[in-house]
Parts: sequence; structure tokens; C-alpha cells
Amino acid sequence: MTCAEARDQMLEADRPDLGAATASELSLHLRDCARCRAAAERILDAERELERALAAATPGRTPREATRAAARRASRRRWTSRAASLAAAAILAIVLLGRRADVRRPPPTPTRFASGSDIAVEAPPGRSVAVFRTDNPDIVVIWFF
Repeated sequence: MTCAEARDQMLEADRPDLGAATASELSLHLRDCARCRAAAERILDAERELERALAAATPGRTPREATRAAARRASRRRWTSRAASLAAAAILAIVLLGRRADVRRPPPTPTRFASGSDIAVEAPPGRSVAVFRTDNPDIVVIWFF
């Protein structure tokens, strides 16, 4: 086998053939030719370096675990989106119904309280009033709440 034929076969050869460990024509040539053996060693070194790089880049999860984790994340996003939509709708309904209830309710009428013939007290709208007489006829306590 010539060096040109050996170089053509090296790119497609198996590792044992490149390591000159078999009885193939390529292995026999690599045992005898230092130049081709050096080229085969460079190919083997590049393959080993590629294997180390691939091993370091291997993900920590199996494809099944990664798929399940992605499905869980998608499910959480869907649930969160639905919950946010429902919460927004509920808040809007409360606001609208609360406004409607305020609009329909007539304004409170002022409360007029007469405590005897000499005192008349009118409470502000939406408030209440209490009138307390004391032992002293000149002192009356009026409490708005």
C-alpha cells in the first residue's frame, strides 16, 4: 500500500485500524511508515479530544426528564395565565358591580332627632347622631358618629 492510498483510507478507517492493531493493509502500512503513523495519531488525538468535549457538554438530564420538566413549566405558565385572567375578570366585576350598587342606592336622608321641644339635631348624610342629657339642664352632649 502506498502512502497516498493509506491517507485516503485513514479518514474512513476504524480506530483499531488507525492504531495499527489489526491485520488490515492499512494497519500493516502504519506499522512500517512513521509519517503515516503520525498522521493516524493526529486523527486519533482529534477524536479523543472531540469525545472529551462531547462528554463535558452532555446535559445533566435524560431526554425524558427534560421533556417532562418542559411540560411542567408549560403547564404552570398556562395555569398562571388562566388564574391571572380570572383574577382580572373578578376584580373588574367587583368594581363594576360596586359602582352600579352605589349609583342605584339613593343618597341617605338626613336624620332629624328631636330630644324634647327645645333641641333639634340634624345629622350629616351617612352619619348618625346621639344626644345625651346630663343632670345639669344647661349641658347636653351631642355625639355624631
